[in-house]
Order: sequence, then structure tokens, then C-alpha cells
Amino acid sequence: MSFEKPSAVANAIMAGLYDILTNGDDTVPMSEDNFFSWCTPGIPIQAEDFDFLTQGLTGTVREAAVDAMTIDGEAPELTPELMDQLRASDTGRLYMQAESFARLVDFVPDMATGQNGQFARMSVMNNQGTLSERYEYILRMSQVMQSKLPRSTQKKIAKFRDLLTVTKTKKNLIDDSEVEVIEPSPLVQIYNEKMAAYEAATLEYNARRISALSASKPEDVHYWAMNANILRNRVKAAMSDWVSNGYKNDYEAISAFIDQVMRRDMALLKQQYRDDLEKAVISSSVSGSNFYFTSAIPGNFTRATGWTQFTFSSRDYNRYRNSNYNNSAYSGSTKSGFGLFGFNTKAQGSHAQQNYESNMSFDMSKFNLEFKIAQVMISRPWFKTAFLNSQSWRFDQNDPVAKSEMVSDGGSPPKGMIPAYPTAMIVIKDLKLSLGKSEGSSRFLSAHKQSRVSGGMSFAPLNLGSSFTAATSLGATSSELHSHAEEQGLNVPGMQVIGFKCHVLPKSPNPLPEIEKWI
Repeated sequence: MSFEKPSAVANAIMAGLYDILTNGDDTVPMSEDNFFSWCTPGIPIQAEDFDFLTQGLTGTVREAAVDAMTIDGEAPELTPELMDQLRASDTGRLYMQAESFARLVDFVPDMATGQNGQFARMSVMNNQGTLSERYEYILRMSQVMQSKLPRSTQKKIAKFRDLLTVTKTKKNLIDDSEVEVIEPSPLVQIYNEKMAAYEAATLEYNARRISALSASKPEDVHYWAMNANILRNRVKAAMSDWVSNGYKNDYEAISAFIDQVMRRDMALLKQQYRDDLEKAVISSSVSGSNFYFTSAIPGNFTRATGWTQFTFSSRDYNRYRNSNYNNSAYSGSTKSGFGLFGFNTKAQGSHAQQNYESNMSFDMSKFNLEFKIAQVMISRPWFKTAFLNSQSWRFDQNDPVAKSEMVSDGGSPPKGMIPAYPTAMIVIKDLKLSLGKSEGSSRFLSAHKQSRVSGGMSFAPLNLGSSFTAATSLGATSSELHSHAEEQGLNVPGMQVIGFKCHVLPKSPNPLPEIEKWI
């Protein structure tokens, strides 16, 4: 019979978690994609919080909303106006979900400390803002390599552009002044005319086919059966005319060449990245502030099957008790950063939180922990790490502040604006903790009962039943994770985010020394 302190058990549990999250390869260093930021306590979530990922941002008339308007068993009449109102309300709910998730993962993890325990400490250097704000600053204050095309290529592009456009002088009808305007060349005009003819024939063909498939009128079916070949011949003839007389292949080859060459221009590529960032902006209808749309993959992860079963018993404790697991790859040679993790209390009505280690001990021969775990990828189409890793950019050297900035200095630990960023959420559900019968387990369950009044309890990053409050532009938002004590343990059936898997950036910017001209 072995009695162990909560801190020792927490260290071993975290080593076991790291083992399963890295596929059991303990030779992989905790760097790059193996850096984890842990939440203490875990952040409660519900399946309904992610409806926007599967439903989109267009609301529907939800049965629950209609039930809420039912009085004395009599449901309201669903008039078109009421249905529009319910759909609008549901649309607002989906947008608020999208904003909550975007802000939840819009942070930069703290790489400077070995114990990155509090979720609030994941967002470091508050004066530089969130991940999206820092990325926007980098794009705005950066310089890129000036691309100089060979003279022969420049002449070829000029020739091709002359084939696509013509410059004409036109007289202003009001003051008779003359101005030069650029118009499509005859080649482009013919191309567009033949393309329009082909599209008209194709649309006619498809429209008749759709009418026949829907079979709303007998004559539609008969028309298709008798004339489908004629309609298809018109499509093929229009395509042949487009190719032969509409310069189809010539025009598209010229456009493809110009596009391919100009895409090598870093200035154009940077502008494309800025456009992608701007297109992802959504304005909150509540606060009026902006956020960048972010999604999780798969979108239905809360209801999907295939979660990994995690179990931890006395045998696992003996395996991991002496593990060299570190919460951070850069915390030196110390062991797990969870030495003081045990219980979490919070005074009622206060956001202040305290972590302390109890003196009680667990009988490890009776200890058993199990839950289901999943890694959920975070998708940010607007966040282009290829730019950050490119050696063709630097910060504006004419700006006295920006010229000395670093996205990451590549050190140990790395420092900078974005030394790392979260790439996946670590989510668990259906947590069960069995302690057996002992004095320590009785005291543990008693402490759990008291903690539900004072603020909750956590064990390592595992939320054993407590609330979570996060500050956003919308104000403070809260969520709660319920649990119930059993005779010899705890059962926490809900879902919670216990941490984030992060990618560590190498040195950035790291421009090539041979680049001479910047724009």
C-alpha cells in the first residue's frame, strides 16, 4: 500500500498525458509541435457552443426557442414575422459562439516560464495584444524583398499586356477635355463574346436537364428525351468556336504566364495575405469590436466518435513517477511544473484564484483515473505562417520601434512577439476519478464538497467541478462544469479544454543577407 501526495500524482498524470499526446515517443523533445500550454482548471465547454461550425452562421427556427415562448401549453403562431425574428435571434447566437471561440484561442502562450499554469498567463506581453493583433502589426510594419524580373521577362510581360489592353483617348462631353483610358483589346473582347455564347448554350443545356429531372411537367421530360443531343451539340459547337475564333487558349496562356510570374513578387504575396486577413474580419453586434473567424477541425468533434480512452492507475503511476516530463521544453532540468497543483479555491463573487497543495495522501493501490481525450485542430485561414518563416522579409528599418522587433529570437526559451501559437485544443470528457476507501480519499471528497461552494477544485489541469470566467471584449463570460461525488470518487460527465498544443516558431524574421533592396 503506497500513499502519495497530490503533487506527485499530478506530475505522473501529466507525464502520462504527454506520452499519449506524443504517441508514446519519449525521445521527441518538447519543442516545435510538442509544447503544451495547460489550463488550470480545465475550461468547461458544451456541444452547443460549437453549433456555428456545423450549422454555419445562418440561424434557424429552433424548437427550444419556440418552447420558451409557449404559455400554458399553447405554442405561439409561427407567422413569417415571428419566424424571421427567431432566425435572427439564432443567427446572433451563432455569431456570439464564433466570437467566443475565436477569442478563446487568440492568444500567445507563455514560453518564458516552466509553469504556464493559469490560463490568464497564456496571453503574455499584454501591451502587444492578441495573436491576431500581433500578426496584423507584423504585416503592417514589415518590408519585403523587392523582386527584379529579368529584362527579357519584363519585355514579354509588356508585350502580353499590350495584347490584352489598349489605350484610347476620349473626349469629355462636358468640358471637351481629352483623357486617356485603358480598355480591353479586340482579342479580349472577342474572347468574352465567345465565352458568353458558350455559357449561354451550357446554361440552356443544364436548365433543360434540370427540368427533365424534376419532372414537374410531362413536356419537359419529352423535350429532353427528344432534343438532348441537339442541345449538347450546341454546347460543343460553342466551345469549338470559342477555341478557334475566340482566342481561348491564347488568352488563357497569356493570363497564366503573367499570373505565374507576378506571384513571385513578395509585395503582391504580402498584399494577398493582408486581403486574407481583412476578409476574415467579423464585427461583433454586441460590442462593435472586430474578431477574426476561426474554426475547429473537425467541426462536429463534440458529437463525433473516435475519442481516445485515457486511463491512469497505480501501475501507470509507478511507470511515470520518475518521468523527466517538463511542462515546458525550456524550463531547465526540473521535473514537471505541476508541483503545487492540487486544489483550487475562489472566494464567492471574486475572480481571484488560489492554488494550494493539500497534505492529504492518496492510496495509489486504489487510485484510478479515466476519461476520453481528443486533439482538435485550430484552423485560421488568415494566419499565414509561411510569411513568418520566409527569409524574404524584415521589419521596417525606417521605423525606430519596429526595426528592433522580433517575432521569435529562436532562443531557449524563445522570446518575441509570437514565439509560439496554439495549433490544437486538448479536450477531455466523461472524467471518472476513483480513490478507494482511505482517510485521504474521505478528506479529498470532503474538500471537494466544500470547494463547490468556495470556487471549485482542480487536479493538475483537470477540472473536477468548478466555474470558469474569462474576460473578453464582451465583458466577463462564465461557464460551469458540474460533478457529483460517489462513494469512493468523483464523476465529471461534461467536456472541458485542459490545454493547447502549440507550435514553436524558429528565428523570425531571419532575412537572407544577400537581399539588397526592400520595399
